[in-house]
Amino acid sequence: LFVDETRRRGKEVFYSYRLNGTDMGGRKPLTKPLYKKEHPEWLIKAPWEVYGNPGYWNFIYPEVREYKLRILREVADNYDYDGFEIDFARGPISLPPGAQWEHREHMTEFMRMLRRMTLAKAKERGRPFLIAARVPENVVGCHFDGFDVGTWAKERLVDMFVVGNRALEVDLAGFRRLTAGTEIKLYPC
Repeated sequence: LFVDETRRRGKEVFYSYRLNGTDMGGRKPLTKPLYKKEHPEWLIKAPWEVYGNPGYWNFIYPEVREYKLRILREVADNYDYDGFEIDFARGPISLPPGAQWEHREHMTEFMRMLRRMTLAKAKERGRPFLIAARVPENVVGCHFDGFDVGTWAKERLVDMFVVGNRALEVDLAGFRRLTAGTEIKLYPC
């Protein structure tokens, strides 16, 4: 219904996926998804977490990247979206705290995997399957979180950057420099 009604209005339909969340779902005490129970070594425990979160997925592990890609592949296979908005901005951590930039290649590898999957899906259905990445409001913030947005732009791993998360100011100039000469769109949020 959502897809049909959005298309009826002449708009693109994106599936927004918060890549790393708290698994709160409004329930207390929290329950861990199956993989979080079976593989606690794949998790980052955040000392600031107040909701009893079982942990955030640690993307240094290939199994975590594969698990998240399987979820997105299932959505792409079963629903007719125009693309994904991968929300990196509202999950506070995806790589080991204090060493996110040193581990940036793992998140970039995830984005490469996602791009390969969406290109295959686009070829299969005969039209593009787009990727938007919701990222922090400035390039420095992206680097702090281990998101190598410069490489993502250079390798065309995204079609759009959604810059910020309810931020009053966003660094559009910095993102314009990264995306110069590309068709990557910028959407300040």
